[in-house]
Amino acid sequence: MIILIRHAQSEGNKNREIHQTVPDHRVKLTPEGWKQAEAAGLKLRSLLRPDDTLHFFTSPYRRTRETTEGILNALTSSNPAPSPFPRHTIKVYEEPRLREQDFGNFQPGSSEMARMWSERAEYGHFFYRIPNGESAADAYDRVSGFNDTLWRSFGEDDFASVCVLVTHGLMTRVFLMKWYHFSVEYFEDLRNVDHCEFVVMKRSRENQKYILQNELRTWSEMRREREEQKEPESPIPVRKRWVGSLDGYEIEPGRRQARRQNTVEMFADDAPDVERVKETNAKGEVEKKSRGTMATTSTQSSNRYDLGYARSETTQRGLPSRLKQSPRRLDIPEEGRDGGGSRSGAPSRTGSEASDGPSRPPPHNSMAKALHGQLNRDTSPYRARANTLGDQSEDDEGETP
Repeated sequence: MIILIRHAQSEGNKNREIHQTVPDHRVKLTPEGWKQAEAAGLKLRSLLRPDDTLHFFTSPYRRTRETTEGILNALTSSNPAPSPFPRHTIKVYEEPRLREQDFGNFQPGSSEMARMWSERAEYGHFFYRIPNGESAADAYDRVSGFNDTLWRSFGEDDFASVCVLVTHGLMTRVFLMKWYHFSVEYFEDLRNVDHCEFVVMKRSRENQKYILQNELRTWSEMRREREEQKEPESPIPVRKRWVGSLDGYEIEPGRRQARRQNTVEMFADDAPDVERVKETNAKGEVEKKSRGTMATTSTQSSNRYDLGYARSETTQRGLPSRLKQSPRRLDIPEEGRDGGGSRSGAPSRTGSEASDGPSRPPPHNSMAKALHGQLNRDTSPYRARANTLGDQSEDDEGETP
């Protein structure tokens, strides 16, 4: 059986700025970290059989060596009962190839480290190389060499039945990637293991292969769980009830709002006023109808000319008294039926061409001249004759206008 254990909590896990003044390999455990290491020793003791033999391989960093020491203290302790694993029977090897990924020497300030972590996340954890340090791919190469050494040790007669690797979080994932041939994409998706968490690999008796007993956590799974925990949004928006005041009256939640009233209902108490309004409206409608009838009659009457005579008595019935006149000739120049006056061939009823009245402009085209009898029939043999309109008599055919 192979057990990988990440180191316990260190001072660098609580305060990352410590790496600006303390080398990474000298960072020690916190008091909480020591407790975690001893708890890990008791857990390991419960997993082992009394006849198991142990080999420890630990990173040379101080925090991993202290974690190994705390595990061994609890594993070999006689409290509460004598331990089946005496300290002298356990072999411990310091393995530099299990060290943490090299993050350079003293790390820069917080702002620069934040920029570097952001760039690393965008570039990719496996191939991104830390300035003056190494990438996860570099750590993969040295872990590959350690795995080959471990495989060769399995054939030795005195090799232990249980191999414990005390290392770091990233190195645990890199070890599993090499052992189980994980892809780079799956490595990027793996989350880090917790402090003093056990990753157990048991060998199968059937095919002698080591089977991973843990279910590794991934970032994609965590995002999916968070999405599932969100409450589904209703496709139909919930109608919000308005709570406030209307015309000085407070509307309470759940209280049915009063029905809106029309104008008549609002002034129901003022019955005389309402009746007066109705009566006034009725009179207005009658007056509107009377004015409409008057306007229609006046318009129809104005279109009926009686060759210069005043409007008939029937037409004057719809006119005001000041517009009513006795039948007499209107004192305005009368033109012919075609609008041509005396030049059209019909005598004027109001006088000669020189009578008082507005002068008309001379005709400007052939049709107008024809209507007024001014077109020279000799120069224009095809002109329209005025008698086609019925305004010239046959006696005028031989005359030149």
